[in-house]
Amino acid sequence: MFKNAFANLQKVGKSLMLPVSVLPIAGILLGVGSANFSWLPAVVSHVMAEAGGSVFANMPLIFAIGVALGFTNNDGVSALAAVVAYGIMVKTMAVVAPLVLHLPAEEIAAKHLADTGVLGGIISGAIAAYMFNRFYRIKLPEYLGFFAGKRFVPIISGLAAIFTGVVLSFVWPPIGTAIQAFSQWAAYQNPVVAFGIYGFIERCLVPFGLHHIWNVPFQMQIGEYTNAAGQVFHGDIPRYMAGDPTAGMLSGGFLFKMYGLPAAAIAIWHSAKPENRAKVGGIMISAALTSFLTGITEPIEFSFMFVAPILYIIHAILAGLAFPICILLGMRDGTSFSHGLIDFIVLSGNSSKLWLFPIVGAGYAIVYYTVFRVLIKALDLKTPGREDTTDDAKAGATSEMAPALVAAFGGKENITNLDACITRLRVSVADVA
Repeated sequence: MFKNAFANLQKVGKSLMLPVSVLPIAGILLGVGSANFSWLPAVVSHVMAEAGGSVFANMPLIFAIGVALGFTNNDGVSALAAVVAYGIMVKTMAVVAPLVLHLPAEEIAAKHLADTGVLGGIISGAIAAYMFNRFYRIKLPEYLGFFAGKRFVPIISGLAAIFTGVVLSFVWPPIGTAIQAFSQWAAYQNPVVAFGIYGFIERCLVPFGLHHIWNVPFQMQIGEYTNAAGQVFHGDIPRYMAGDPTAGMLSGGFLFKMYGLPAAAIAIWHSAKPENRAKVGGIMISAALTSFLTGITEPIEFSFMFVAPILYIIHAILAGLAFPICILLGMRDGTSFSHGLIDFIVLSGNSSKLWLFPIVGAGYAIVYYTVFRVLIKALDLKTPGREDTTDDAKAGATSEMAPALVAAFGGKENITNLDACITRLRVSVADVA
């Protein structure tokens, strides 16, 4: 049971990568358009802001499509079913919620009692995915043959969405109220503690590939901002892009992704045995540049998280501390889905105290380098280049890795599913023994 739950959670995490992938272009459009740069014509800024804002306004629908595709091997019919399910579910709640709560629709909308946000999109996507996997081969009587198979999926998804909308009209208001309370606490009342916890847990979930799920409420749900055009934005990323001066609480990621982890990579390189230093240096410098430029940190993190867990725990703590440091110092910058130099420059239109990032970042680099260098030496941690090389290892190093991996998974007949995201290869097997 736990294995299936964990596998499904990993699938959710993977499926969320699709909607996240649209954030860079949407963020650039909205961020640059909302910044009102003097060198950019006003009409161009307005078009860019509206274009980017339209993507963020439809994030629940985009998440619905992403989740549906993630659980159905990217079958387009499930995406259509997700759109149908989301639209029907939202409208059902709009009709039923006032009857259940005995409140006018305007008050329900003002208090967000029936606003499921991106979580509603995820629910709709899950409905569509389940219905697709359950009914995509269904056979109907001959006179209904046109609606058999995959054509039946959007129909049954829509019917299921009506039922879900009715149920959510009863159960969502207290959930929505709790989410709103947490949102207010995290975004406005105590962001130092909230984002410190966020940063620590987010890094702790990286080894399991579940951090994308944890990111959603912070990136796409907490806080609320209405721009001059009347558009409403939720989540730290959309709010920052739209010009909310209270957003930008995710800026701490720049400290450990652009400075801390690259310094840790250099420490690992310097700690390697002399005969391995050149090879390890090439790998670590490449990983450090990837982290610095794009904010993709897994190539560095996976090089030490399993061979030196103590280093990863310390890294998670330092990552968590980076967010309160930026908040307390008033450092703000934008991010689309990562925290690299590209985000740092392109999304800096609404930033504050940008000049502090290199200064504090340099301090973070010194801390990371010192901690990693000292602990690797003191505890004799087997980071890359410090392994105890054996004859078997030398022989294995010259053999082909792919056939060995297939054999380790029990042969190709035992592999039931194979997919990948940015930095992970996910393999499912029939027999784990």
